[in-house]
Order: sequence, then structure tokens, then C-alpha cells
Amino acid sequence: MDLDLVINIIEENGYLGLFLWLWFGIFVIPVPNEVLLMTVGLASSMNALNPLLAFIVTYFGIVTAFTTTYLIGRVVGRRLLRFLEKRKRFANTIESSMKMMDKYHAFSLTLSCFVPGARNLVPLLYGFSRLPFRTFALFAYSGAFVWVLIVFLLGYLFGDKMETIMKYNKEMWLIALVIAVAAGFIIVRRRKLKPAGSSEVLGTENAVYQERQQK
Repeated sequence: MDLDLVINIIEENGYLGLFLWLWFGIFVIPVPNEVLLMTVGLASSMNALNPLLAFIVTYFGIVTAFTTTYLIGRVVGRRLLRFLEKRKRFANTIESSMKMMDKYHAFSLTLSCFVPGARNLVPLLYGFSRLPFRTFALFAYSGAFVWVLIVFLLGYLFGDKMETIMKYNKEMWLIALVIAVAAGFIIVRRRKLKPAGSSEVLGTENAVYQERQQK
């Protein structure tokens, strides 16, 4: 990702342009989300952006993208899921996302932030299965915060060594995943989710399975 592109977006459209770029970029820009976020972090380290404001805009851009995916799942999830399953690349990702959902339930929204592909499909699947928005927001937004913070800081502190960092992508995300799991358990414990909430989550997951079996 070209650093000059980020700077030009800010100069021409302000932070609103950056927000919109991150919102829609997750769908249309053919580069890893990590590269997008690290580039913004790097631009902040060079004083091209205000670090705090850039982080806030970045976080809300990503959260809005996740929410949009969730809402798309609620509105056209059935047709979109059928369309994606006909394509082998998406079918495999859907299958792995479903396994993650089955194992971790709503917490898979937090974990999926650290898994390319799944971070877009898991919100879509939970939107299709009509997981309550409050539950979606709790797990997706908290996971997004940890993920964005880690990647933003990597770009801010080591952005000039981005290529080296990406070479060790698996190791980096393994560490990030451990942090996310720990953060997620703390959040769940503090919130003290009721058993009824767990039943709702299991019900939404079963809805996806039933839909796929009926086809």
C-alpha cells in the first residue's frame, strides 16, 4: 500500500475520506486489511496524521464495515450465502468459519478479526442467522478494537519494516490471537452473560446449519 495514497486521501477529503476509504476498502481494495491499517499507523508515525484521531477514525471505519457485513447478512444473507458457496474459494472459507462458530460460538466474532476471510464471513453468517445485534456488537467491536490496536501500533512503531513483519505473518497473528483470547475471556467474565444469551447464540448457529442442509 502506497503511503502517499493515505496522505493524499487526508489532504483531499480529510479524516472523513479516510473513514469512508476504510469502510468500503474492506470490500473492494485487493490488499490485506493488515496492510491498510499498518499504512495508516505508519502515516501517523511520520506526523502526516494525528495518531489518536487516526486510530479512532480507523477503528470506526473497520467497525462500520463489520456492521455493514452483518446487516447485509440479515437482509440478503440467504441468497448471498448460496452464491458464495458455489465458488470453491468462498465455500472453503465458509466451512472453516462455520467450524469456528460451532466451537467458540459468539466469541468466534472476536477471534475472526485475526483471520483473513473469516473476519468478513463470520459477521455475515451471524447476520443471516439473526444473532441479536447487542451480542454481535459486544464480541465484534471488542475484537475489532484489539485487532486494530495491535496492527495500528505495528505500523506506527515498525511501519518502515512492514515487509519483514509480513514475512512473519503467522507468528505475529498467533501472538495477537492469544491476546485476543485473553481479552475476550475478561470481557465475557465481566459482562457475566446470562445462559439465555448462550441459547440465542446456539440457535442462530443452528439456523445456518439447517439452511445449508435444506439446499
